[in-house]
Formats: sequence, structure tokens, C-alpha cells
Amino acid sequence: MYKEIVRPILNKFDSETFHELARESLHFAELSPLTLKLVELFTDKHKRFTDPRLRTHIGGVEFENPLIVGAGWDKAGRAVAGLWHLGFAGVEVGSVLEYPQPGNPKPRLHMVSNGTAINWLGFNSPGVDVVKHNLSKYKSHPARIGISIGMNKDVAHDDSPRAHAVIAEELSEDADYFAINISSPNTPGLRKLQEKGRTIDIVHAVKEAMERGGFSRPVFIKIAPDLTYEAVDDIIGVALEHSIAGIIASNSTINTGIKAKYGDKWRNSQGGLSGDDVDYRKMTTDIIAHIYRQAGDKLDIVGVGGVHDTESALEKIMAGAKALQLVTAIRGEGSTVAGKINRGIVEFMEKEKVDNLNELVGVSSNS
Repeated sequence: MYKEIVRPILNKFDSETFHELARESLHFAELSPLTLKLVELFTDKHKRFTDPRLRTHIGGVEFENPLIVGAGWDKAGRAVAGLWHLGFAGVEVGSVLEYPQPGNPKPRLHMVSNGTAINWLGFNSPGVDVVKHNLSKYKSHPARIGISIGMNKDVAHDDSPRAHAVIAEELSEDADYFAINISSPNTPGLRKLQEKGRTIDIVHAVKEAMERGGFSRPVFIKIAPDLTYEAVDDIIGVALEHSIAGIIASNSTINTGIKAKYGDKWRNSQGGLSGDDVDYRKMTTDIIAHIYRQAGDKLDIVGVGGVHDTESALEKIMAGAKALQLVTAIRGEGSTVAGKINRGIVEFMEKEKVDNLNELVGVSSNS
């Protein structure tokens, strides 16, 4: 019904307006246990699906299933419980910035096909203080919360370690893990922070900020899919040398050839492409496989990019990802997406006589 009736109606709306309506609907559902329970009526089979065989660990943190709502869907941390009731194990909130930032002028989010988006949101954020207030109500909730750390666009690169550390210091109590987002294509110059020296400085500052508050949370680095494998190897080296928990692979792509598939006007447009594009999906899966072959079990990989059904989820897990993030697929597939994927993974495991999810991690990269 969603794809045949609901999605065609939603496609008539501005994409960002739809996104805000969806998020705020889940936020208001959190007003009571009853309305939250009603959210499950919109899931696959009208009930939140769980199975102990889906449990996975990243950075030492246990997730009841491998699906996490990726950064960008709930930037302010307003709908964590609602998203959990849709079947996700956790939400990566953000990217969170030190102080409020409106982002780029609208329109800045475009669905170029039913499952593919190009956006140049530009790190729109209410700032760390608002996010901290919003997250305070989830302290006893079973959903795992990651915090994607970003940087305001007017912060000098030399000041980037401090700007990232502020977020870690303020939100360590609320976070199960931190993700350093130095790969968004929508803030000028941000991807230069993926240079080895700058990445190391940011990682050290974030860790020191947590230690000052008496906290220890796993830290991940989120990379761009457009990096050369040599640059990816540099980041792997940084991660291994400086006790980074893992790598999130990957952000949206600025590849002009992939964007041009949706019309020549998009070729040189600002922003990055995400979602269910076969070339983007392969690009991100190939990077996951490369990281896994280089680092094996020494790093935990979170796979992002084109995950929208059981097949694409298993593809990334078997390439080396222990957990997966979805953003664009929530719009493309609807509220049943998490339940369908989790149920499909279990059915595959039963068919192949696999006892736990970890047995599938990296099997295609090892062959």
C-alpha cells in the first residue's frame, strides 16, 4: 500500500517538508505509551519484530538488531523512541554542532527517484544545548543512541579539535557511541578534515573531552565513498593506532557520473547522492569489503549506502559490516522497512542454518 498509494501522494510534497512531518509525527507519538504502541501498527506484520539471533556488538555496545537510523534523519534527537518502535535498534542523532546553524537555503533535499536522494542540507542543527535537552528523556529507554559530531561552517580548521570536543563533553552522558562526521559534502572544506593529521587531532580531542567527564564511549569515523583506497588505508591506520572502535562507510557521494544518471542538471549540482542507486550501493559495499580485508576484526564496520531490503542488508553484512544504517530508505520503503529487513535476515539465517549474525560478517570478503 505504501508504494502504490502513500508514496505517490508524498512525492507531491517538498522532500524536506515530508521528512519533517514524518519526524514530528513520531515525536508526538511519544506523548504516551499508548500512542507509541500504536506506532507498531505501521510496522511489518503490525508488530515490532525481535529475535535474539540478530544481536550484534559494535564498539563493545550491544544492539538488539543490526539496524540503526543513520545521522541526518533525526538531527535534534526528537523521535528516538518512535523510531525504536518501528523496529530499529538505535538512532544516530545529528550531526550535532556546537551552536545553532540553519544550513543551506531551501530547497535542499530532492528525491530524484523513489529511493534515491540528493541533498545539500549543510549541517542544519539546533545546537548541542537543544539536543542535550531533547535526549534527556531517553535515559532509561532501550534504544541505543549514537551522536554524530559535526562542526559549524565558520569554524577554522585549526579549531576543529576543540569544536568536536565540545559536543563529546556535553553529550557523553547521553551517548552510547560517537561518530566523527568529517565526510559530509555539504560544508565547504569539511572533507579536508579526513587528512591523516587533522583526523588524529580531532580524535584525541574527543577522547580527552570524554575522559575529563569520567566517560568512555566508543568513537567511530565516518568516511566519504569518494576517497581513494590509499586515503581509506590512512584512516584505517589512524583508527588502529589510536584505538578507534570502527569506521562508518559511508556518507553520500559527490560522484558526478552517478548524479547525472538522474538528469544532467544534477551532474555538477551541489550536495551528495544517497539511497537505492546500484552504482552508489556497489561503491559503498566495495569500501566496506576493503576495510574488512585490511583490518579484519580489529575494526567494527557500520555499513551505509543503498540498504533498503534484505538483499542489500545481507550484501553489506557479508562484505564486513556488523551493523547497518538507513536514512533514505525510510522514505523510499516506508515504515515497514526495518521489520522486513530484520525478518528477512532471520529467514535467511534459518535457511542457511546460521545461529547468529556474526557468522555472516565478512564471509564474502574472505572468499
